[in-house]
Amino acid sequence: MDKFDKRILAALHENARISFAELARRVNLSAPAVADRVEKLERAGVITGYHAHINPAKVGFPIHCMIELTVKHLEYFVVLDHIRNLPQVLECASITGTSGLLMKVAVDEMTSLQSLIAHLMQYGDTKTSMIIDMPVPPRMPQLEDD
Repeated sequence: MDKFDKRILAALHENARISFAELARRVNLSAPAVADRVEKLERAGVITGYHAHINPAKVGFPIHCMIELTVKHLEYFVVLDHIRNLPQVLECASITGTSGLLMKVAVDEMTSLQSLIAHLMQYGDTKTSMIIDMPVPPRMPQLEDD
């Protein structure tokens, strides 16, 4: 991966809807060269998709929190399959330490959060932390130019 690929990735991360013509202008390559590089990055699995970032609060889910779930070892994969189907769970990470799973969730009101926590408690112990701000939004790792 050279400096042009890294610049392409940074521009696409900033705006995945950018045209190849505009992307080419930003990285100082031709549009066909940019299209070829993007295709190669997709085939290599570097680019895994293009997404619209949705603000859950703007669509009726203003309460955001992180829930740690300590899962009994023998039930881990059963619980994981169940969590994948919970619409309130935006992200779920398998983590080290005493907790097995860390979930980012969004709900419409506190009673919904209470119900979700009660539901999750059947699988293990929970610890909930309310998200009050995201001072560092999701971002990609900084790629150094060659």
